[in-house]
Amino acid sequence: MSTVVVPATFDESVRERFSRTRTALSVALAAAAFAATWWYVAPPQLGGSTSFVTVDGTSMLPTLRLSDLVALRPPSAYRIGDVVGYRSGLIHRVVLHRIVAIHDGRYVFKGDNNSFIDPDRPTRSQLVGRLWLHVPSAGRLVSQLHRPPVAAALAVLLVLAAGLGGGTKRRRST
Repeated sequence: MSTVVVPATFDESVRERFSRTRTALSVALAAAAFAATWWYVAPPQLGGSTSFVTVDGTSMLPTLRLSDLVALRPPSAYRIGDVVGYRSGLIHRVVLHRIVAIHDGRYVFKGDNNSFIDPDRPTRSQLVGRLWLHVPSAGRLVSQLHRPPVAAALAVLLVLAAGLGGGTKRRRST
Protein backbone atom coordinates (compact mmCIF):
# COMPACT_ATOMS: atom_id res chain seq x y z
CA MET A 1 0.00 0.00 0.00
CA SER A 2 1.47 3.36 -1.02
CA THR A 3 0.81 6.72 0.56
CA VAL A 4 0.46 9.92 -1.42
CA VAL A 5 2.26 12.83 0.13
CA VAL A 6 0.84 16.24 -0.71
CA PRO A 7 3.26 19.11 -0.24
CA ALA A 8 2.10 21.80 2.23
CA THR A 9 2.53 24.45 -0.47
CA PHE A 10 -0.19 22.80 -2.60
CA ASP A 11 -2.73 23.09 0.23
CA GLU A 12 -1.80 26.74 0.86
CA SER A 13 -1.99 27.53 -2.86
CA VAL A 14 -5.52 26.09 -3.15
CA ARG A 15 -6.63 27.94 -0.02
CA GLU A 16 -5.17 31.19 -1.30
CA ARG A 17 -6.89 30.86 -4.71
CA PHE A 18 -10.19 30.03 -3.01
CA SER A 19 -9.79 33.05 -0.73
CA ARG A 20 -9.06 35.37 -3.68
CA THR A 21 -12.01 34.01 -5.65
CA ARG A 22 -14.34 34.43 -2.68
CA THR A 23 -13.12 38.00 -2.13
CA ALA A 24 -13.59 38.86 -5.83
CA LEU A 25 -17.12 37.45 -5.80
CA SER A 26 -17.97 39.36 -2.63
CA VAL A 27 -16.70 42.61 -4.12
CA ALA A 28 -18.59 42.00 -7.39
CA LEU A 29 -21.85 41.25 -5.55
CA ALA A 30 -21.45 44.29 -3.28
CA ALA A 31 -20.76 46.52 -6.31
CA ALA A 32 -23.81 45.16 -8.15
CA ALA A 33 -26.03 45.67 -5.09
CA PHE A 34 -24.70 49.20 -4.62
CA ALA A 35 -25.25 50.05 -8.31
CA ALA A 36 -28.81 48.72 -8.27
CA THR A 37 -29.62 50.57 -5.07
CA TRP A 38 -28.02 53.75 -6.40
CA TRP A 39 -30.00 53.64 -9.65
CA TYR A 40 -33.22 52.97 -7.75
CA VAL A 41 -32.87 55.48 -4.91
CA ALA A 42 -30.47 58.22 -6.05
CA PRO A 43 -31.89 61.44 -7.48
CA PRO A 44 -31.80 62.02 -11.26
CA GLN A 45 -29.09 64.68 -10.85
CA LEU A 46 -26.79 61.88 -9.61
CA GLY A 47 -27.79 59.28 -12.19
CA GLY A 48 -30.70 57.74 -10.30
CA SER A 49 -34.43 57.79 -10.91
CA THR A 50 -36.00 58.91 -7.62
CA SER A 51 -36.80 62.53 -6.78
CA PHE A 52 -37.37 63.70 -3.21
CA VAL A 53 -39.72 66.53 -2.21
CA THR A 54 -40.57 67.97 1.20
CA VAL A 55 -44.20 69.01 1.63
CA ASP A 56 -44.52 72.65 2.64
CA GLY A 57 -48.22 73.40 2.29
CA THR A 58 -51.66 72.15 3.29
CA SER A 59 -53.19 71.56 -0.14
CA MET A 60 -52.88 67.75 0.13
CA LEU A 61 -54.31 67.33 3.65
CA PRO A 62 -55.08 64.77 4.98
CA THR A 63 -52.96 62.65 2.59
CA LEU A 64 -49.75 64.68 2.95
CA ARG A 65 -48.82 66.99 5.82
CA LEU A 66 -46.34 69.79 6.37
CA SER A 67 -42.71 68.51 6.52
CA ASP A 68 -43.51 65.05 5.13
CA LEU A 69 -40.82 63.65 2.84
CA VAL A 70 -42.09 62.22 -0.45
CA ALA A 71 -40.15 60.09 -2.92
CA LEU A 72 -41.34 60.31 -6.54
CA ARG A 73 -40.55 57.81 -9.30
CA PRO A 74 -41.57 58.05 -12.96
CA PRO A 75 -44.07 55.28 -13.85
CA SER A 76 -44.71 53.87 -17.31
CA ALA A 77 -48.10 55.64 -17.32
CA TYR A 78 -49.86 58.27 -15.23
CA ARG A 79 -53.53 57.77 -14.35
CA ILE A 80 -56.35 59.83 -12.92
CA GLY A 81 -56.15 59.59 -9.13
CA ASP A 82 -52.33 59.40 -8.95
CA VAL A 83 -50.54 61.82 -6.61
CA VAL A 84 -47.85 63.33 -8.84
CA GLY A 85 -45.17 65.98 -8.59
CA TYR A 86 -44.94 68.41 -11.50
CA ARG A 87 -42.81 71.45 -12.27
CA SER A 88 -45.11 74.45 -12.09
CA GLY A 89 -44.44 77.16 -14.64
CA LEU A 90 -46.41 79.63 -12.52
CA ILE A 91 -44.68 79.28 -9.16
CA HIS A 92 -41.39 77.76 -10.41
CA ARG A 93 -41.30 74.80 -8.04
CA VAL A 94 -42.48 71.21 -7.76
CA VAL A 95 -46.16 70.88 -6.82
CA LEU A 96 -47.57 67.64 -5.36
CA HIS A 97 -51.21 67.25 -6.35
CA ARG A 98 -53.60 64.59 -7.61
CA ILE A 99 -54.40 64.09 -11.32
CA VAL A 100 -58.13 64.73 -11.82
CA ALA A 101 -58.23 64.69 -15.64
CA ILE A 102 -56.09 64.26 -18.74
CA HIS A 103 -56.96 66.29 -21.88
CA ASP A 104 -54.97 66.20 -25.12
CA GLY A 105 -51.73 65.14 -23.42
CA ARG A 106 -52.07 67.75 -20.68
CA TYR A 107 -52.68 66.86 -17.06
CA VAL A 108 -55.23 68.57 -14.81
CA PHE A 109 -54.33 68.66 -11.09
CA LYS A 110 -56.09 69.51 -7.84
CA GLY A 111 -54.93 69.41 -4.23
CA ASP A 112 -57.04 67.12 -2.02
CA ASN A 113 -57.66 70.03 0.38
CA ASN A 114 -58.23 72.65 -2.36
CA SER A 115 -61.60 73.77 -3.71
CA PHE A 116 -60.08 74.74 -7.08
CA ILE A 117 -58.27 73.12 -10.00
CA ASP A 118 -54.59 74.08 -10.55
CA PRO A 119 -54.14 76.71 -13.29
CA ASP A 120 -51.08 74.85 -14.67
CA ARG A 121 -51.73 72.22 -17.37
CA PRO A 122 -48.37 70.40 -17.48
CA THR A 123 -47.32 67.96 -20.18
CA ARG A 124 -45.66 64.63 -19.40
CA SER A 125 -42.20 66.20 -19.75
CA GLN A 126 -43.02 68.49 -16.81
CA LEU A 127 -44.02 65.61 -14.52
CA VAL A 128 -41.39 64.64 -11.95
CA GLY A 129 -42.93 61.34 -10.85
CA ARG A 130 -45.72 59.56 -9.03
CA LEU A 131 -45.76 59.21 -5.24
CA TRP A 132 -43.69 56.12 -4.45
CA LEU A 133 -42.79 56.53 -0.79
CA HIS A 134 -44.18 58.81 1.92
CA VAL A 135 -42.26 59.34 5.18
CA PRO A 136 -44.21 61.50 7.67
CA SER A 137 -42.23 64.42 9.18
CA ALA A 138 -38.90 63.28 7.64
CA GLY A 139 -38.66 66.58 5.77
CA ARG A 140 -37.61 68.20 9.07
CA LEU A 141 -34.49 66.04 9.13
CA VAL A 142 -33.69 66.91 5.51
CA SER A 143 -34.06 70.63 6.25
CA GLN A 144 -31.58 70.27 9.14
CA LEU A 145 -28.97 68.90 6.72
CA HIS A 146 -28.99 72.30 4.96
CA ARG A 147 -27.81 74.10 8.10
CA PRO A 148 -24.03 74.80 7.93
CA PRO A 149 -23.12 73.39 11.38
CA VAL A 150 -25.00 70.15 10.70
CA ALA A 151 -23.54 69.83 7.19
CA ALA A 152 -20.02 70.43 8.56
CA ALA A 153 -20.48 67.81 11.31
CA LEU A 154 -21.74 65.32 8.74
CA ALA A 155 -18.73 66.02 6.49
CA VAL A 156 -16.34 65.46 9.41
CA LEU A 157 -18.05 62.15 10.24
CA LEU A 158 -17.76 60.99 6.62
CA VAL A 159 -14.05 61.90 6.49
CA LEU A 160 -13.41 60.08 9.77
CA ALA A 161 -15.33 57.02 8.60
CA ALA A 162 -13.35 56.94 5.34
CA GLY A 163 -10.03 57.40 7.14
CA LEU A 164 -10.65 54.89 9.90
CA GLY A 165 -12.26 52.22 7.74
CA GLY A 166 -9.06 50.80 6.24
CA GLY A 167 -7.77 48.71 9.12
CA THR A 168 -4.44 46.94 8.94
CA LYS A 169 -3.25 44.80 6.10
CA ARG A 170 -2.07 41.24 6.76
CA ARG A 171 1.36 40.40 5.58
CA ARG A 172 1.79 37.36 3.46
CA SER A 173 4.27 34.84 4.79
CA THR A 174 6.76 33.37 2.34
